[in-house]
Amino acid sequence: MSKLYERICKSLSGLISHKTRINIIEPELEYAGIKEDYALWVGQRILLIFTAGIIGTLLPFAINYSILGIPQIATSLGIGLGLAIISAIILYVSLYYKIEGRASLVENVLPDFLMLVASNINAGMTPFSAFRNAARKEFGPLSVEIKIATAKALGTQSFSTALTDVSKKIKSKSLEETVAFFNQSLRSGGHLANLLESSANSLRQTQEMKKELLSNTKMYVIFVVFVVVIASPLLLSVSVQFLKMITKIQAESAASGIGAATGQVSFLSAEIAITPEFMVLAAYSLLLINSLLSSLFIGVLVKGKATSGINRFPLLLAGSFIFMLIALSFLDRFFAGFV
Repeated sequence: MSKLYERICKSLSGLISHKTRINIIEPELEYAGIKEDYALWVGQRILLIFTAGIIGTLLPFAINYSILGIPQIATSLGIGLGLAIISAIILYVSLYYKIEGRASLVENVLPDFLMLVASNINAGMTPFSAFRNAARKEFGPLSVEIKIATAKALGTQSFSTALTDVSKKIKSKSLEETVAFFNQSLRSGGHLANLLESSANSLRQTQEMKKELLSNTKMYVIFVVFVVVIASPLLLSVSVQFLKMITKIQAESAASGIGAATGQVSFLSAEIAITPEFMVLAAYSLLLINSLLSSLFIGVLVKGKATSGINRFPLLLAGSFIFMLIALSFLDRFFAGFV
């Protein structure tokens, strides 16, 4: 990596206010386990967003393109702004899922870790030694953070404070509550081994309940996917095809002068302000919104968090768009001989 590139990235990181850096960005990087230099990491993302915006701005001029008669400059600025926003959203979502994935991994192994710590305490180890010896490689991020905490506890920091720092490095409510409970028990002199075993069993029961809840909501998820990927594109395709047929019949009637010659007035004689092209664009826009809202709804069904369903948005969007194209092509061929 060149020194010039590093300087550019670090200078761009100055666009973020100090308050935002301390209160929002740095804690998120801690939760994600990112150890890179803050200024370089943030600057790289800002540079990527700017680059996407510039490419989007120049693209319409390169292909001489405009949308629905909108001036090319407005189209250019709109596409550039849209690409910049999409890039920012993608970067945020990737960071979010890195944080969630790390937390999920820790929550899955936390009961086993607590049981191992309890076994070590029952074997006669001190709480410090029990935690240190339980930090095995298979526990992943939890093991890494426990080793860092025990190393700090060997210095000037107390063991309780070091364990509290672990809950600040992993965004897990279960871990935070467990650490707080353990520290309270450590200060009050309770039976640590029994308390850790009870906590581990409670966490396992909670995980089993979540799995059972997930299995009960599978049918709802399948129904939502069916509506978004198949039902909505099919209905929108029928609407587009109906509009095409009406427009074609009106054009043929006007060309032959049938309505004027007979003096008949029908619903086909009324002018339709919506064109088939506009209807197709509206249909794809509606599918885009449906896919986003449905992915958020699936996230609520599966994990109780709307943001947990964002990763399903690209698949729902691609599926609905593909089925829309297939349905439009099929209906065009099917009704070609009738009109």
